[in-house]
Formats: sequence, C-alpha cells, structure tokens
Amino acid sequence: MKLKRFSIACGICVIASLALFSTSRAQEPFKIGHLTDLSGVNVDISGPATTEAMRFAVDDFGGKVLGRPIEIIAGDHLNKPDVGVGLARKWYDGGVSAIFDVGVTSVALGIQALAKDKNKAVIYISTGSADITGKNCSPNGIHWTYNSYADAVGAVTEALAHGGDTWYFLTVDYAYGDNLQRDATKIIEKAGGKVIGSTRHPIDATDFSSDLLKAQSSGAKVIGLATITNIGTNIVKQSEEFGIRPNQTIALMSVDIQDIKALGLKTAQGLIDTSSYYWNSSDESRAFAERFKRKTGKMPNQMQASAYGAVLHYLKAVEAVGSDDALKVIAKMKDIPINDFMTKNGTIRPDGRVMRDMLVLQAKKPEESTGDWDLFSVLRTIPAKDAFAPADPSVCPLAK
Repeated sequence: MKLKRFSIACGICVIASLALFSTSRAQEPFKIGHLTDLSGVNVDISGPATTEAMRFAVDDFGGKVLGRPIEIIAGDHLNKPDVGVGLARKWYDGGVSAIFDVGVTSVALGIQALAKDKNKAVIYISTGSADITGKNCSPNGIHWTYNSYADAVGAVTEALAHGGDTWYFLTVDYAYGDNLQRDATKIIEKAGGKVIGSTRHPIDATDFSSDLLKAQSSGAKVIGLATITNIGTNIVKQSEEFGIRPNQTIALMSVDIQDIKALGLKTAQGLIDTSSYYWNSSDESRAFAERFKRKTGKMPNQMQASAYGAVLHYLKAVEAVGSDDALKVIAKMKDIPINDFMTKNGTIRPDGRVMRDMLVLQAKKPEESTGDWDLFSVLRTIPAKDAFAPADPSVCPLAK
C-alpha cells in the first residue's frame, strides 16, 4: 500500500514537473535575428528600417508562434566576416531559430556554413551573390529577395536593346562585384555583345576619376557599374564632370529607391533598376509603403519590403510544422506558395532560390515626378524564369 501511494506521489510530481516545464517553455520567447549593417556604408540598403518591417510581419502574424511570444534581436556585423559569424554563433547558441538579411557576401558565406553546422535557418534579404544558391548552396539557407544575376538582367538587357553591345566595367573588389560582373558578362555575351575592359576599386573608394577616364577612352558604348549602391551613385555623380552621358550609357546595376532619391532626378534620370518591389506599383504595395513611411519617415526599398514577406512566410512554416527544426521548416517553406503584397504565387527552388517576377524600373525625368518619392516608371516585368539563372546541378547538389 505504501509503495502504491509512493508511486502515485511520484507520478503527480512528474506531471507537475512536466506542466511547469511546459508553462516555462511557453513563456520563453521565440527568437529570430536581424543581422545586417546598422551603422556603415550599407545602412540605407537595409539597416534599422528592415527591423521595423520585420516587426510589422510579427505583429500581423499575431505576435506569437507555437504559443510563444516572438522576439526580434537586431545586430550589426560591421561588414566584417569575423564579427558577423561570431555574432551569429552566439545567437544560434542562445536559442535564435533563424537569422534574416545579412547583406555583405563575405559575411553571408560564413553564416551559410555555420547555419548548416548547427541546423539553424538563415534567410538572405540584402545579400547579392548568386553563389548562395550555387556553389555555396545549403539546405539551411534561402536566398529571398534578389541576386547578382537579377541585379544585372534589367540594366543589361535594356542597354543591349538600345545598341549597347560593347561594355567596360567598374567593379568593386570583393565577391559581390565579381559575381555581378560575371553574371552581367554572361548575359552580354549570350546576346552577342562584348566586354572590352574593366577596372577594380576597393569598397571604401571615393575617387573614381582614373577609372572613369579609362572607361571613357575605351570607346565602350556602355559603362557597367558592378558595385554597391552608394559607390555606384558616387560614380554617376563624378561621371557628370567628364560629360560621359549621353555619349556613353551608364548601367548602374545595383541601385534602389534611396539611391535615386539621394542622387536626384536631374542626375539620375534614365537610370535602370531591376527590383522585386516598387512602392507605387499596386494598391497593396502602396498600402504597405504608407504604413512603413508613417513609422520610418521614408518609403521602403525592396529589401525592407521583402523582409516582411520573408518573416511572415517563415512563421507560417514554423506554425505548420509545429517546431523550429530548420530542415523541416525550410522544407515546408519550399512546399507552400509565397503570397504577400509584393509577391504572388512565388516559389522556392530546391537550391533555396526564391523565384518571383522582377520589375524593370527607370528613373523619371524631374518634370515627370509628382512628389518626393515618385521616382520610377515601371517599364516591364521580367518573369521569374528569366530574372534568375537556372539552377545548376553541377555546382549545387540540391538542384534538381
């Protein structure tokens, strides 16, 4: 009898302990991380404004997943791989289930390997290199917004359509620049064009007069800027001093709305941007943009807009799977279509590449603009199958 009472008491203790553990677990926040440049040269591309867009998604999802409150942790990698990977490691070890955004390719490649090693998720927003779903593909990573091929395709095809069949590149000297020039060159050569020269510049360069003179004297019909957005706009400004346009076309392949705003339409008019989002392209896009502007004081670019959809899609998959197991969640993300205010029936390829249509935008003439943020005209839409290079099973084993 005593043994029976003891067994019952033990059972009650176990049940109470499990209930206490379950209650404690439910009170623990479900952590996701926003790792990006919060203070450096790329802060306007993503930065704190992207954190706000992620918070919109969390709020619209209901603030909880798996019965736990969702917490967003934001961190600055300072554009340094060691800092970024170290912070990501600390976050993953501290219970962060997924990291979003990242940006700089050298940081992203380190986190790609780390996420796989720890079976955590990473969703790239402002990272450009197509190698993320190529030779560096991973079952734990998704490349969400754009890539170097998509960046190039709009500006390159528009220039080619207007007779721009010879090119000279000004390329930033790191992985993204290499990828951007490589992917643009493939498109140019496939169309029968030719690259006749290039120069390289460091990521902290400010004077491009020598490079511009070489590009000008090359006789190339198009000067392709395979560089990051803030450098590209500086080159465009300096090109005005040499009277390069309209004798040669400037193809600024990495540019977004904040860059055109800073450059001003008098200088920016005619520049081409390939983007997954433009705030004034639909009623849904305008509604999100106005909400975002009320919070941040500016219109969202494609990084900030797409971060909303990425977080929302991830949380839907977590809820559907019933856990934050990275491989299961990412498999579910690939299984269900992407539908939000900027992406309709988007899909995720086995290699992790999000497939969505892209917009070809052109900076307006000053007299065409009706307001501070009325900066682009939508020229056309590039179907997803043409906006991104096909998956290559020879470099990524996940590709089918």
